[in-house]
Amino acid sequence: MRAGSRELPFPLGEPGCRLVPLGRHALWQGIRALGLGSGDEVLAPAYHHGTEIEALVRAGLICRFYEASETLQPDEAELEALLGPRTRALLLIHYLGFPQEVTRWRSWCDDRGLLLLEDAAQAWLATTDGRPVGAFGDAAIFCLYKMFGLPDGAALVLKEALPQPRGPRAGAWVTLALRHKAWVESRVPLAATKPPWSGELDLEAEFGLGDPEAQLSASSAFVLGKAIRPGAAEARRENYRFLLERLGEFARAPFDRLPDGASPFAFPVDTGDKGRLLAELARRNVRALDFWSVGHPALPAEQFPEASARRTRTVAVPVHQELRRKDVERIADAVAGAAAVMGPRRREAE
Repeated sequence: MRAGSRELPFPLGEPGCRLVPLGRHALWQGIRALGLGSGDEVLAPAYHHGTEIEALVRAGLICRFYEASETLQPDEAELEALLGPRTRALLLIHYLGFPQEVTRWRSWCDDRGLLLLEDAAQAWLATTDGRPVGAFGDAAIFCLYKMFGLPDGAALVLKEALPQPRGPRAGAWVTLALRHKAWVESRVPLAATKPPWSGELDLEAEFGLGDPEAQLSASSAFVLGKAIRPGAAEARRENYRFLLERLGEFARAPFDRLPDGASPFAFPVDTGDKGRLLAELARRNVRALDFWSVGHPALPAEQFPEASARRTRTVAVPVHQELRRKDVERIADAVAGAAAVMGPRRREAE
């Protein structure tokens, strides 16, 4: 797949790549294509967004959740204890654009006859071991619209090629306008029309699968090649690097360093009072993200204290490639100023 003479990045153009509206649709279609079905078990991380779990559940799979280590890498002993006769796959999430040790887990799955599912929804353009993230799994998903300004757009890539749907759906220009408005509000404080933090989460809107066989919008198909800009991953890395230098005390492993190949989605700030930090940042006209506060209803949250702790403590601030240096400086100043008003972090004060 090309835009003019410019080759588009992986997985676009791969024979096993299909474009769909959302990452949850990509995962559902990938599961079906791999032959996974009712009663099959998948090892899934307790620390997750929830839409990926909904896709698994709606496809009839049973999730066996794992806590993972303090660096969010799966713990091999924990995975081994979860294996059973119906276990078919391991779901690996590349959190916030930071690559997992995917070569290791590819080998682990091969040794046990398991499929590897790579969730690279936040990790498009990231690389590891000299290869793109997502190139290791039996199926991998990417959210394209999270990297560039598209109405919708996700990619599913499989080792085996899938037949493509007949054509994109029409009529996503309203969605494009709304997303552009949100982007403007994140850049121009006076354009904001509603507070970014309400303290409530619409679970149906957050986790709902919708039509899993939906097709990519015609508008996204039209602008995709034009929206992609070279250097986006490096720009995100540079913005992350700057925030890490200024706000390193608020970064928790594995996000307290920037590994080679990462394509950061956001900068996670560890806080002892999530609601107040979000409110303080909003007062300073920084639209932070209430990152993954609630797990999927299928998760017995009380059995996974580390995942629960991250949910209560993580606020994400932007590092995207459209930010200017003065924008990144303002974000750093806002986080530092909010922290000064809030006083010592709860973890340090205890």
